[in-house]
Amino acid sequence: MHKRDARDLGRIRWYVDYVLDLVGMGLDESKDLVAQVRDKLEEVVERSRKGEVVIPEQSIYLEKGRDFTFDAEDILKFLKEAQPEQLDVFSRELLRELRRRKRLSEEVDRIEEEVRRYVKSLGIYVPFSILEYDRFRLGRNRYHYMFKAEISAHRYLDEYEGTLDELIELFKKVVRSESREISRLIKRARSEGERWIREVGGLSEFLSELESHVIEVAILTITGSKLARPSTWRGLDDGAIIAMGMGLEKAGDLEAIKWDVTRAGPNEFVYGTNPHLWPEFYGWFVESLRSSEVLSIILRSFRKEVDELTGLPVKELRGYVVSMSEGKITYRQLTARELFEAHTTDSATGERIEPEPAVIYCGPGDDRIYSIRGT
Repeated sequence: MHKRDARDLGRIRWYVDYVLDLVGMGLDESKDLVAQVRDKLEEVVERSRKGEVVIPEQSIYLEKGRDFTFDAEDILKFLKEAQPEQLDVFSRELLRELRRRKRLSEEVDRIEEEVRRYVKSLGIYVPFSILEYDRFRLGRNRYHYMFKAEISAHRYLDEYEGTLDELIELFKKVVRSESREISRLIKRARSEGERWIREVGGLSEFLSELESHVIEVAILTITGSKLARPSTWRGLDDGAIIAMGMGLEKAGDLEAIKWDVTRAGPNEFVYGTNPHLWPEFYGWFVESLRSSEVLSIILRSFRKEVDELTGLPVKELRGYVVSMSEGKITYRQLTARELFEAHTTDSATGERIEPEPAVIYCGPGDDRIYSIRGT
């Protein structure tokens, strides 16, 4: 291969990695891959010009202090100006890398499924997810694995050599070791919840309402004028918290924080992705309510069904207005129509926007508005 051809191939592979990191793996192999990438990049560039998103920049170190820097606009220009043979190489490399990533994704799914099945056999909920994953072959069925995994309250950035089955067994050992700390944190969370329920009237009834709609996992979006800050944010100003994507959002005089809700047992729930925050959720919630006086809460509960049209898990949305008077919590659940109108109206312009797909807007009782296929 000539040096220029090698340089072109290297540049195209950098472009392919950037594109798949940016747009994901939802490309249709049966259709023109280059045309799909071009359309998606044009959409990203247009949104960037409107200030809706920030286009990431990629720098590749070459040699002797030189580097090669590019972004979505550079790749879009390349796709529009490239010779047919260059586009053929781009399409071939894109297909190769797309299929490789899909295989890795399938392996991650298998690892997480087997480890979570093992977690269930332990009889205790232990958070487990693989955040990054790659590998290269060493020999027959043996690979060098590189991964970042979140297990319990810890993140593991590590490498391992062996078979996939051996890697899965390694994860199981770590999960078993971490389960002791998780058991302690669940007990602390239960104790803190019971203490706050004794001290604050109405808290038990509201938590029971929320938890009655959680199948396995849900997301709480809590909005108020002055929310408390979780202990893990201490020492950080709001600008840094927002810039690092830690979960704080601001709009005008309001601010919002999201908390995951996970069923940890038949009648056991934990709040938050970080297990060390599970015990402090209850105090955080009461303090935020006292400071804000009124909280707006959206509960997104994930069902086991998958929407046929989008392939997304079906979600149930519920909305609540929560207040405190004379030390007692009261709440009102929004009707399905109120919730639907709030989520399909642009707050700035008042114009109608498309409803979110794969969603059931839920009011009290059997009050429902459906936004899923066939309804």
